[in-house]
Amino acid sequence: MPIPVGGGVKLVEALSGIITDAGGKILTKADVAKVNTVRGKATGVTLADGRTFAANKSVIASVTPQALYQKLIAHETVPAEVSASAKAYRYGRSAIQIHLALSEPPQWKADARLKDVAIVHIVDSMNSLSESVNAANRGYLPKRPTIVVGQPTTMDPSRAPAGASILWIQLQENPRVIKGDLANEIDPGDGSWNEERLNKYADRVLAQIAEQIPNLYSAIKAKVVLGPREIEAMNANLVGGDPYAGDCRVDQYAPWRPLSAATGHKTPVENLWHIGASTHPGPGLGGGSGYLVAKRLTTPTKLEQLKERVKGKK
Repeated sequence: MPIPVGGGVKLVEALSGIITDAGGKILTKADVAKVNTVRGKATGVTLADGRTFAANKSVIASVTPQALYQKLIAHETVPAEVSASAKAYRYGRSAIQIHLALSEPPQWKADARLKDVAIVHIVDSMNSLSESVNAANRGYLPKRPTIVVGQPTTMDPSRAPAGASILWIQLQENPRVIKGDLANEIDPGDGSWNEERLNKYADRVLAQIAEQIPNLYSAIKAKVVLGPREIEAMNANLVGGDPYAGDCRVDQYAPWRPLSAATGHKTPVENLWHIGASTHPGPGLGGGSGYLVAKRLTTPTKLEQLKERVKGKK
């Protein structure tokens, strides 16, 4: 769990610097509407505003299978099994984040040393953990959620004024569509994560944390709650707030990711590669899929290697 000094944006700046230092350019607010193709080969992209960019070698798409096959190359004819597999791609449980600014460090009841730990998990027991996951899988709000509490100021005090603190709270066991509430306190309504249901659930979470941090409520100066809708709005790949960009059960993981009919990173469209959390080796912070594709694109082909050897003998 990287905690760069100065905030998470420093990690983004470092990675983007690799691109710009090598002569690359990063465009933001530039939604890609389609991947351009000629005779089954990817030749570039067209943006939503009409601008086009040509590709000298390849187009690499870091998107979900549905975004790729049903939007970006919807105009291309791909094998029927690939199209059906992309359509059937599933998404997992939703994530929720709560960010708190505190006037003082949290005072943990169980052990004062926990204030110096970067990440603390709060759970009643293994049975409680099992119940929360099972409930979310079945579409129910857990009565006692499994809670992850991050304390970045333990590693980087500059993230808060002297004597103050911040917490980020992550909840990964949440239904994408709410069918009911195990605590019988929140009306599921139409099943969506509207503002009322989200904030009521956040209140439940904070009450559970306050059992472990008695000074929590008195220390809170500001609060931001990000639900599944807000998370997807920030990153279109996190459909329904799924932080892993796709269900990670075995039939959609490892050699079967992203699709049972289209594994790996090559696509039926020549020169078009598929990367991102929806592809092998799955979600994480290691950039594995992009690394694997980069190695393939920068490794000379057998024919290129042969030509180099012949040239070297002359």
